[in-house]
Amino acid sequence: MSNYVCKVASRDELLKRWNYLVKIHSDNNSWVVFKENTIRNFDANNIIVYYGLLDDNIICEMTAYIKPDAFIGDIEDSEGLYSDTMAYLAAFRTDKEYEGNGYFSKLYHYVENDLIERGYTELSLGVGPEAVRNILIYFHLGYTEYIKTTVEHDPPKNEFDIPKDEYVNFYKKVLKK
Repeated sequence: MSNYVCKVASRDELLKRWNYLVKIHSDNNSWVVFKENTIRNFDANNIIVYYGLLDDNIICEMTAYIKPDAFIGDIEDSEGLYSDTMAYLAAFRTDKEYEGNGYFSKLYHYVENDLIERGYTELSLGVGPEAVRNILIYFHLGYTEYIKTTVEHDPPKNEFDIPKDEYVNFYKKVLKK
């Protein structure tokens, strides 16, 4: 891990990463919308995007929604998920070939420490009830206080896709300095 660095993303890095994500998901139009929402929120200072870089290549990422007026495109009811003192964490991604090597864990701890330094006292996140492995990881990290459950309407990925509803459980963690 000596060539691994965690950092807050610049706009240029954000655009480079999103162009890559849209390209590898070219069969799913939702990624173009995700990109537009992310850039709009980034430019409005509503989010902080964090990257884990290995040999100067982005291999994992996470986004912190930090402003109550931020638009979270795929969450219809974001009330209670973030405020002036609580950030909402989303967009957890690690490139497949780097999963299970501790890179995301290191990025997570970097993000948590950065948000504490910025004055945040709580973090929240959402997870589908079927994602048992992730739920166990989040509980281990301290996300044990249940906030609420919502039903999210997953938009069609393309013209032949059937939209579906997904349940998401939200949890929070109180940060310790």
